[in-house]
Amino acid sequence: MNRLTTPPRTAVKALWLAGVLFAVQGFGSAITEARWGTSFGIAALLRAAGVPGWADLVIGAIGALALLAALYRTVRR
Repeated sequence: MNRLTTPPRTAVKALWLAGVLFAVQGFGSAITEARWGTSFGIAALLRAAGVPGWADLVIGAIGALALLAALYRTVRR
């Protein structure tokens, strides 16, 4: 593959980082909310703003999709 068709490594690293952060924030907050009745991070801020609890799972799913996209781009190289 030539340089124009492969994504820059920085973009793939950023996708990995964003995926991990969103997955941990979303799924981790959903677990702590169910287990201990408290949330943290982005999900806690959304809860304080009145966003429903299922938003934690949406954040986690966005993180999982970002991780899958990063994995695809890494393997495709």
